[in-house]
Amino acid sequence: MTWKELIKKTLEELGGEASLPEIYEKIEGHDKTVTNPTWQATIRRSIRQYNIFDPVGEERSGRYKLVKEEKIEFDEEHADAGDTQLNHGIIQGMLLLLGRIMGFETFCPKTDQTIRSFQNRSLSEIVTIRDLADAFAKSQIEKMREIDVVWLKEDNVGLYPKFAFEVEHTTKVKSGLERLIEIPERYGTYLYIIVPDEKEEKLFQRYMDREIFRRWRGRFSLKNYGSVEDSYNAAVNYKRALRNMEFER
Repeated sequence: MTWKELIKKTLEELGGEASLPEIYEKIEGHDKTVTNPTWQATIRRSIRQYNIFDPVGEERSGRYKLVKEEKIEFDEEHADAGDTQLNHGIIQGMLLLLGRIMGFETFCPKTDQTIRSFQNRSLSEIVTIRDLADAFAKSQIEKMREIDVVWLKEDNVGLYPKFAFEVEHTTKVKSGLERLIEIPERYGTYLYIIVPDEKEEKLFQRYMDREIFRRWRGRFSLKNYGSVEDSYNAAVNYKRALRNMEFER
């Protein structure tokens, strides 16, 4: 059970809304608190991060309610949307939904959550993580919270980045690389640069030959927009097949 699942279960048992002290009292003694000496701080951080927990009243009121997590329907493939040209926002939306299909928590920059959409949904409706401000050291946050898409998992301490993607629509590969290498190596995060065509692919290869990025060469993967679309559509078809066979309810 993750902290998200445990807090969700606790709030359900407390009627869907509770104060932090009430949540602490209910959770105290759980196996997860035994192995985490700062479990109360982990609870506070988790409640602020996940979209399914909302403050009651003011942001720091200390009282929270459980918000029903919208089940994303994956029936519409991008290919059904006509001849829309793939762009940064569409690829970003595909990666976020693909991450959810794959069972990850998902995040994109707060500005993008507000101004971008995919399949008539604001990206804020697709991400499961509200903000990464409490997840990592402040020295790492400024660039990491601007990474286009992050897929995260949770261990007993909290969230950590498993996959990170920079989507390049113009020749700005260098800035994407610089953001990705801010992620500490101890996480073992898989780093991806997503590019539209051969022009950016060649630029990526040139940067990989530079000393500043050479040591990171083994951690980076390069994919193009078409491969993201193929992966997304394959995942949608898989989910549809499960539902049609009633393996997923």
